[in-house]
Amino acid sequence: MKIDWKKLVPDALIMLLFVLAAVIYCSPALDDKIIYAGDYINGYSAAHEGAEYRDQGGSTWWTGSMFSGMPNYQIGGGARYKSDTILMPFIRFFRWGTRNAIFILLFYLVAFYLLMRTFKIERWISLAGAFATSFSSYFFIIIAAQHHGKTVAITWMMLVLIGFVLIYRRQYLWGALLVMFFIPMGFFVHPQMSYYICMLIGVLFFAELYKAIRDSEWKHFGLATCTFALAFAVGMGIGSANIFANQEYAEQTMRGGHSDLVSAQQTDKAAAATAKGLDLEYATAWSEGIGETFTMMIPNLMGGMSGYALDEDSEFCKTLVQAGYTKSQAKEYGRHAPTYWGDKMFTSGPVYIGAIVCFLFLLGLLLVDGPYKWALLAATLFSILLSWGHNFMPLTKLFFNYFPMYNKFRAVESILIVAEITMPLLGFLALDAIRRQTLSPGRVRRAVYISAGVTGAICLVFALFGGSMFDFTSDYDNLPDWLLPALQEDRASMLQADAWRSLLFILLGAGLTWLYAEQKLKTQWFGLALTALILADMWPVNKRYFNNDNFEKRSKIERAAFAIEPYEQEILKDSGHFRVLNLTDNTFNEARTSYRLKSIGGYSAAKLRRYQDLIDQHIAPEINPLFQSISTTNGNLAMQPGDSIYPVLNMLNMRYAVVPLQDGSKTPVLNPYAMGNAWYVDKLQVVENANAECDALRQIDLRTTAVLDRQFASYAEGRELMEHDSAASVTLTTYTPEYIEYDAVSAHDGTIVFSEIYYPYGWKALIDGRPAEHFRVNYLLRALNVPAGEHHIRFEFRPESVERGNRLSVICIGIMLLTLIAAVVMQIKSTRKTEINE
Repeated sequence: MKIDWKKLVPDALIMLLFVLAAVIYCSPALDDKIIYAGDYINGYSAAHEGAEYRDQGGSTWWTGSMFSGMPNYQIGGGARYKSDTILMPFIRFFRWGTRNAIFILLFYLVAFYLLMRTFKIERWISLAGAFATSFSSYFFIIIAAQHHGKTVAITWMMLVLIGFVLIYRRQYLWGALLVMFFIPMGFFVHPQMSYYICMLIGVLFFAELYKAIRDSEWKHFGLATCTFALAFAVGMGIGSANIFANQEYAEQTMRGGHSDLVSAQQTDKAAAATAKGLDLEYATAWSEGIGETFTMMIPNLMGGMSGYALDEDSEFCKTLVQAGYTKSQAKEYGRHAPTYWGDKMFTSGPVYIGAIVCFLFLLGLLLVDGPYKWALLAATLFSILLSWGHNFMPLTKLFFNYFPMYNKFRAVESILIVAEITMPLLGFLALDAIRRQTLSPGRVRRAVYISAGVTGAICLVFALFGGSMFDFTSDYDNLPDWLLPALQEDRASMLQADAWRSLLFILLGAGLTWLYAEQKLKTQWFGLALTALILADMWPVNKRYFNNDNFEKRSKIERAAFAIEPYEQEILKDSGHFRVLNLTDNTFNEARTSYRLKSIGGYSAAKLRRYQDLIDQHIAPEINPLFQSISTTNGNLAMQPGDSIYPVLNMLNMRYAVVPLQDGSKTPVLNPYAMGNAWYVDKLQVVENANAECDALRQIDLRTTAVLDRQFASYAEGRELMEHDSAASVTLTTYTPEYIEYDAVSAHDGTIVFSEIYYPYGWKALIDGRPAEHFRVNYLLRALNVPAGEHHIRFEFRPESVERGNRLSVICIGIMLLTLIAAVVMQIKSTRKTEINE
């Protein structure tokens, strides 16, 4: 097979441009600097126990470091699925550098360039299209926020979309291979982003269906549809261990499981049971404001971001100086001014798709023909309307209640990633239509004029009248009356300045497009000029939200974030297994404590639903009394009856509370009432439902009594009252996140309660090496009936869902390899046939 190297030179030059752009934009990464963000610290800390255990040769799907214990399927750092082990060389290659900003941006550019080329858009126009899509502001904001799962999912799911297109272009085997391979590469890293891209694929499917109806190509359509469906199934099958484990886990979490507690507003348990998935209010908390949609074209229309940098000449800073602040103080406050005035509590920046892209999108609606135009338009509209969330509840409720899996995701504004892909794609399809010269010159001119006129007019209205159209206030403004008017003026100025800016780029983009349509520019030079213009527009905007200030030396971050603190040194002198309640930070929204200690709190949007109930009903209400007790006793908690003040924290084996001191330092306070790792109880109390079980934690003596829901009543038969044995003891002998071992001694048959979280899937109990059944007590703890005598007890986490999935994934990997062999053989035969004919 002969390769025409000359034809590859332009693509090589384009790849070189991508590399240069990524290196220049993210140049601090060359100096071993990484992005400093809270999610980086939280993510690293949450995964640390599992990763450390793996480095020591272990393998675990559980972590005891957060929320008193939980599966680590969505945290990372744990064991590896069989598919990951088999495909590890490929995974390392395709995910290598995905935590390096240079490579993230480079992967964006390459993926979107390949998408443009798959739609048969000319390479130099695709170059501009790749930059236009990749430089959408949200894609940069998630890099700055260290949302690596999102960046990986968006990038590699583009290859799945490309595979879909290739299959319907009759490249069945190669398209199927892309789908099979990149589903496990990208889908499971961030299911929400992947789900949205699958929704886009679903819309494009209807475009293919229309083509089949129109052209009567049912054979090809059926073959392509079956090929894609099977390839998608194989790809998901490769990740089946991940699917099975997370499917059962989701049922127990805030994202997929309803609370078993029935509120006063709910008439019966059946009503509560209908609330599968996230709470609607919680899921739509981060909704795009309807007016914010215009930030796609005018980035600072809503004030940019929470904590935007204003200069010394801003009204905000000048007013501070007039009020008596020094210029340096005013400048410092101005660096993080609350300029955002949209609907959300806070935001890291707007979704700016680009003024030129908005012009081109409208141009595409006027020039592109065929079903794909309507599919891309429909996907764009659904993306925008669904991003409005609680601002457009009829559609939101429709999808939330009836669209499969949609109610598992929060931050609905994230669905705008679909519009960030479809809008530039349709726009650059229009430019390629102009290149092919299949449209009449008059139609092209009118389309350019109309597109520029409509988008330019919108910008002009905001530029001229934006300052008087709004009051520029936010429900979250918390400034004194003398300062707020100055901030309002700055907000108005930001809106109008960016409106003029976007108008300029629309006019320049329209002028360049007109020159190309009039054949006054060659395609290569047009593509390069358009690329330069797009970068001139979008590069500075992205620098507002992701710039060199986001980078810090790796060593500095590790010292600042993970260096051991004095309170940690003090606690770590205690070699026992216990938990810590950190009251110096947002207890249930930080994972730094979990880096070295076992935390009552943590950071996860997918914590166990019952643990959230425990937080709401007991842990959070016990914190203030605990604080008061610490203050009253000057840290000597033994002076007050802790079991009546914070019994559930004691039940969870909270041995230390970390509290702030007046000088800003932190100190650990010993809790002498922590109930330890396990204890015998004298009584089992069976109640009718979850409400009664949860309420009982305030009423019973948790040291001597355990409460069970009616569904576990069989474990209490004959044990409602047991003989008290003052000499009975349970001692923890071994703790790892994978297994825990105890030695128990009692003169009588008894029930042991363990201060470990009950999870219905995966945990196995053994007494002297023989399987035993454990059950749930005290709403969320494990219990075990143990016969009299001396016994060795072991709990080990062996999820059967992972094992089942591992077996299926091996089969699916085999199918993928056979498909690869078939594709290579078919390609060789096709090439030889072509060479013979030549």
